[in-house]
Amino acid sequence: MNRRKFVIGAIAGGVGLAEYIYTSEYMNQLADPSRDLSVKQYARYGAGAALAAITPNDQFYITSKGDTPRVEASSWRLRIDGLVAHPIEITYDQLLGLPRVERILTLECISNPIGGNAIGNAQWTGTPLKPLLERARPTKDASHVIIEAADGYSTGHPIERIWNEYNFLAYRMNGDPLPPVHGYPTRVFIPGKFGMKQPKWITRIRFVNRPYLGYWETRGWSDDAERWAQARFTDLKDGAKLRGRDIELFGYAVGNLDGIKAVELSFDGGRAWRNADIFSNPSPLVWVFWKFRWNSPQRGKYEIMVRAVDGEGRIEGTDPLGIYPAGATGLQRVKVVVV
Repeated sequence: MNRRKFVIGAIAGGVGLAEYIYTSEYMNQLADPSRDLSVKQYARYGAGAALAAITPNDQFYITSKGDTPRVEASSWRLRIDGLVAHPIEITYDQLLGLPRVERILTLECISNPIGGNAIGNAQWTGTPLKPLLERARPTKDASHVIIEAADGYSTGHPIERIWNEYNFLAYRMNGDPLPPVHGYPTRVFIPGKFGMKQPKWITRIRFVNRPYLGYWETRGWSDDAERWAQARFTDLKDGAKLRGRDIELFGYAVGNLDGIKAVELSFDGGRAWRNADIFSNPSPLVWVFWKFRWNSPQRGKYEIMVRAVDGEGRIEGTDPLGIYPAGATGLQRVKVVVV
């Protein structure tokens, strides 16, 4: 299908990506699907709705710092070295022979604006990362890792975050080998982070004794890149005209490994908040689906706001912030008319 293609340049010194759109092949390339998610469409699946909402491979957003590298599985190697007792090297065939996991995971680009569609949900097949790290046996001096990729991209993580049991290497996407644009032959996932911290075409994990700033981080983007709780509308557009005695509103929420505890809506400028029904919340790795039945609304104009509360009880911030440097935050507000 046709996609909207954007080439976005990262400008150092605090200027956000959204403010500059270029046509240079040397800058970040982002492709968004042209079809928005419809939670209403999946409501019939009930508790399994969030898992059923799988984004097809050809509609999944794409972000990279430049062109897609050509990597042959026959010559590909993953090396785990640095401050380790036993450096290891894994071939693609060896990777496929490791214990296998299949996980549905929702991935989001840090440059996804409030209400944007640079987000997708897919079933990924791969192997847990932690056993490989344990096999290499990091030394007591190791405090961080540097992850390197075939396109020259790199990023860093504290050792505590890379050690999480949720992390895995993926080599299949929705049942197919990873498409080249999504990281063939393998990519790494660090759930709860924005996509910039989870490189495609991974070739090396190096243990070091210091923090490391990678490609986007040296350009001012967040080194943490943790995705905090956020709730969004679907099936509802700004300026919509609504009618009926009972109006159903739908949307999703995402966060980090703390998960989502609640989604709330306000119809009076934030003075009062009403709980939405979270009808599908299968895992902290996957988006949460919610709905709200608006009973007998009076005719008139409304600005509806939605917010998320994470598993630790932290409430999504009120004021909207842009994508730079740590990802968009703040309440989504939709103006509607009940007729």
